[in-house]
Amino acid sequence: MDFTKITKPEMQVVGIEARTKNDLEANPVTAKIPGLWSRFFREKRAEEIDYRKDASSLLGAYTNYESDHTGFYTLIVGAEVSELGMISKGMVGITIPAAEYLVFPAPGKMPEAIIIAWSNIWKHFSQKAAYQRAYTTDFELYRTTDDGQTEAEIYIAVR
Repeated sequence: MDFTKITKPEMQVVGIEARTKNDLEANPVTAKIPGLWSRFFREKRAEEIDYRKDASSLLGAYTNYESDHTGFYTLIVGAEVSELGMISKGMVGITIPAAEYLVFPAPGKMPEAIIIAWSNIWKHFSQKAAYQRAYTTDFELYRTTDDGQTEAEIYIAVR
């Protein structure tokens, strides 16, 4: 699987959150992630995020890992901001520390492309990989191109 290794500076994210784990996400009855994204768009929460750095991008930040890919984590659906100023009711703000990341592309139609990319990432790290996951904060970065398409990459914090 292709990836690029980069160092990213500290960043701030504002959005709405849910606590879940991958076992729950595998079952449509208990999955929270699709509903969280749906709510974000339905309630037009992006319009409530002050100090957005880039109006054409959104983030899905995975943080507060209980353990590894089998434990609970918090997903924040939102956007990167230049500062954590006024945060709308029902939203949260976090600071993601500077870190080393492996960046995995997720080409194709959403959300299938993200699901396939995560599957490949889990497979990559289940083998003897040169880098180990840090389980600090990982994120999906979605960009809308000039022609209205969505491009995505997944950033995995490593140690």
